[in-house]
Amino acid sequence: MERILSSTVKKCQKNDFSKEIQVKHFNELSAREVFCLSRIRDDVFVAEQKITVPELDDQDLSAYHVFLLNEDQSNALAAARFFSEEGRFYIGRVAVQKTARHRGIASQLLGAIENYVLANSLTKELYLHAQANARDFYLANGYHDVGPVFMEAGIPHQMMAKSLA
Repeated sequence: MERILSSTVKKCQKNDFSKEIQVKHFNELSAREVFCLSRIRDDVFVAEQKITVPELDDQDLSAYHVFLLNEDQSNALAAARFFSEEGRFYIGRVAVQKTARHRGIASQLLGAIENYVLANSLTKELYLHAQANARDFYLANGYHDVGPVFMEAGIPHQMMAKSLA
């Protein structure tokens, strides 16, 4: 699998993945895309981070999924989702395959989400639950802390938000 993941990343060394990033509502996803999204989340959150709470949840059914597939579309190099809950839009499940990290893909996923919600007049503010070790990444992408640190799935998290207006 390492070879398959790396082939697309090496081809795109210039770090502009924006044209390959897709945004689709769950109902628009193909079976292959659902498989790829499930696989990356399992790889990152279950296998790598050892999170034991169920990875798939009901939010997936109503969420928009943002992702970058590898060249042969057998796996996602990166993925995230966003959804509305109680009048707010939340970003979650941001995952990048280990071999594809530190190339700006996660920032481009956030940018794709921000552009999509603005273009479709969905919201002017986004929220997320950042793992504490990813807080600096979100700060660098314009998000700010909201409230105290809390535990989720046994990992310290920080609620963060970004105004898009």
